[in-house]
This record gives sequence, structure tokens and C-alpha cells, in this order.
Amino acid sequence: MRNYSMKPNKGRKRKPDSRTFIQENFSDQEWQSFDSKEEIPAAKSEEMYRAVLSHISASQYNKTLKRIRLVKLTRYASAACVIILLSFSLYLGLNSVSNERTAKLPVKKTGTSAIKSADTWKTISNSSTKILSYQLPDYSFVSIYPRSTIKFKKAFDQKFRNVYLHGKARFKVKRDIARPFSVYSGALKTTALGTSFTINTLGSRISVRLHTGKIVVANSEAKMRLMYLSNAGSTLVYDPISATTKIIRPLKIAETAPEILKHDGNLIIMKNIPLSKVFNQLHVAYGINITTDQNEINNITFTGNVDTVKDQPEDILKVICLINNMTFSKISDEEFFIKRSK
Repeated sequence: MRNYSMKPNKGRKRKPDSRTFIQENFSDQEWQSFDSKEEIPAAKSEEMYRAVLSHISASQYNKTLKRIRLVKLTRYASAACVIILLSFSLYLGLNSVSNERTAKLPVKKTGTSAIKSADTWKTISNSSTKILSYQLPDYSFVSIYPRSTIKFKKAFDQKFRNVYLHGKARFKVKRDIARPFSVYSGALKTTALGTSFTINTLGSRISVRLHTGKIVVANSEAKMRLMYLSNAGSTLVYDPISATTKIIRPLKIAETAPEILKHDGNLIIMKNIPLSKVFNQLHVAYGINITTDQNEINNITFTGNVDTVKDQPEDILKVICLINNMTFSKISDEEFFIKRSK
């Protein structure tokens, strides 16, 4: 057999670690055809075998150790992230609860606030037996009845003029369109711009009586409008127990027609003249006396004309008795008696 030696081919110098250098000088064919006649001792071969195995085992151990370390490091990093996230969430939760508790804690009023509040409000009470007159900051006037109290700010707000009443008081409000004037009395709130009214809370019911102008009375607890009063003399009565309201309107007084009594020559012109005055005119014109029950003719008037030259006294009395359901009796030429017919 031919002997081959493992000598590199001569040529240009290459770097020992060059892959091209190895391929050109140590081909696969030469490696495969190489046959060494020298025997390697068994001990040496065993030592080489163990060294190779040891090298392989060490390499695998290092790789495994690196993997274990990488896995542990990854786990530690993940655990650290989880701990950080949980800590941050817990911090936010505790901070939110702390803020909420802080917000719900009542604010303790200091002595300064109490003094300031006392300086802001003014209370007027009437413990006497006479009506007390008082001028409010806006120059409105209030008449405070006995056993009554009003409370208001020493300086009214720029938008509102509010007064709180317990008892009875009459208000004469100075007109101010920009600032409504309101009186709080129990469950009622009475609002006006410029008017006069009386409020009474001393009894079991609350009454509001209008004197002049216009007012609006509302239920301040139910937040609903109750009544708009514009007629002088109208009174609103509110029952807090049944929460009912009624309006008492003033009685209409019949207007008295104007009396007209004048003389035009022999003519007596009379319009809406009470009978007592008519009988007196006839007495002057004709010289007669007419007797009657005054209570029967108190509300009777006469409208008509009497011609003292053409008309006779008896004819005039007949007309008066006819239209008023009355009768007369002639006692003499100068004396008559009149009474109501039965």
C-alpha cells in the first residue's frame, strides 16, 4: 500500500485559522484515505476517550447551567415585575381610599368661622307687648309683632334679599327689580319686588295677606309654586299638617251710586236719594209731614223728578209706595203715614 503523509501543500502562506487554508491543504479525501500503522496504547486511547467525554460533558453542563441560569433569571425578572405591578396597584388603591376618607371627613369649624358667621347675620326679636318698627339694610320697613323674630344678613346679597321670620310681621318692601325680596316663614317662601304684606306663623296655620302690589307664595320645602296674589286684601292660608292651601278673597263692597239732588226752578231733580231725604224735600216744598218707621226705609232710594207746581203730594207718595211695595195713609191734608205692605 502507498503511504501518505499528512504534509501540507506548499504554496502561499495562509492564516492557520483560515477555512480556505484548511480545505486546500487537508482535503476530506486525504483524511478518509489516511491509514496510520502505529498502534496507540490502550491506556493512552482510554485516556483520550475519557478526555473527549469529559470535554463533551463539561460543554453540555455549561450549556445546561447557562439555560438554568437564564430560566431562573427570567423567572426572577417576571416575579419582580409582578411584585412591582402589585405594589403599584396597592399603592393606588390605598391612596384612593385615603383620599375618599379625607373627602368624607367633616370639616371642623374653627372659632374664626363661628365669629364670622355671627358677624354676618342679625336677629331682631320683639319681646314687648307693642309692635316694633325696624328698617332693613335695603331701606325696606318691617313691623314686628310681639313674640316674633326676624333674621337676615347685615348686608343683603347682590342678587337676593332674604329674611327669615318666626311669628308675625308686616313688610313694606322697597322696590328693586334686580333683587327679589323673599321672606321664609316655616314651609312658605313669599317673594316680592316692591309691595306690602303681612305674614303670621303664630297659629297652627301660616297666613299671608296682601295689602298692595303683587306677591308669589311658594312651598320652599316641596320646591313648587303655590299661588300668585295680585288682589289687595287676598289672604293665603297654608296648613303644614295636611299640606293644603286655600285663598280667602276680600268681599266685594257694592259701590254706592252717587247722589244727585238739585233744583231747577219748580223742578226738583233727584237721583239715588234716600227716602228720608226725599220726604224732607217734600216737607219743604209742600209743607207736609210724613211719618214712617225709619228701619223700613234705611236701604231705599228714589230717583225721579218732582214738579212742585203741577204734581200733588198724594200723587208723589203713591208713586213712591208703588215702586217700593209700601202703602200710605192720609191723616190730614198736611200729615201722612207710610209703612211697608205685608
